[in-house]
Amino acid sequence: MQFIYFGLITGSVLAVAAAGFAMVRQLEGFLNIAHGQYLLLGGLFTAGFYKLGLNIFVAGFLASVAVGLVGVAIAWMVFFPLRYKGLLSQFFSSIGVAFVVYGLVLATWSGSGIKVIPADFGRPFDLGSISVTFGELMIIGVSWLTVLMLHFFLTKTTMGVWIRAVASNRELARVRSVPSDIVMSVVWFAASAMAGLAGVLVGLLGSVHSELGWQYILTILAVSVMGGVNNLYGVMAAGLILGLVVDLSSVFISSQYGTIVTFGAIILTLIIRPQGLFSMQKRNEAGQ
Repeated sequence: MQFIYFGLITGSVLAVAAAGFAMVRQLEGFLNIAHGQYLLLGGLFTAGFYKLGLNIFVAGFLASVAVGLVGVAIAWMVFFPLRYKGLLSQFFSSIGVAFVVYGLVLATWSGSGIKVIPADFGRPFDLGSISVTFGELMIIGVSWLTVLMLHFFLTKTTMGVWIRAVASNRELARVRSVPSDIVMSVVWFAASAMAGLAGVLVGLLGSVHSELGWQYILTILAVSVMGGVNNLYGVMAAGLILGLVVDLSSVFISSQYGTIVTFGAIILTLIIRPQGLFSMQKRNEAGQ
């Protein structure tokens, strides 16, 4: 049960990170490789705000907002001008952005690894047969509260209706007077902020290092493949599943082989269900 609990923690963080990645994929149509570096920025910004004496909740919130604003700024400067140049242009540009952010971090940050939140969340206590800490429960709670808020935002607000309209048919949404530029800016802010929040949660779990962005973008890609890149809720569910699979696999093999397990899951998914575990594509085609 303890490993299932650890898998729930890992999967919760992956669900938050992958949800933002899937939002951009659904609306823009390309895989944003720079998304992983936004996790790194979230962890570093949190460290900076925390050192200023801010409460961890305030520091995490401000860090997420800051990363969201960075994501919007980069989208306007790089991705929006390339929107009509083809998806490959945006995809390769996202790789370039990832390297630029990575290079800036290496140039301005001297630490090879830091514990972002040195705060003590207390000693572990038993919850049934599971040993837990307050910090771990907080990570799970914040993750799924964020997912729940995203669901209500997309289904119960006017902006959420606009976002779904643009994702379904951008030209038709434009004809219906949906402000596409505002919608896209909101999506980029939300997606980047969620990546920043995932970086905050990673900082709570352990240390933040310069390779964090590259490490997590591979896992996020695996989650997207498993869930179906065009299915936001499927991607979030796949994040939880992959977190459980990776942590449960450590019962049988060393945790250093987690990357192998991750890509093994990708290969197995592509063989069994190439469109993703939760993709509706085949069902939609069958109904036509």
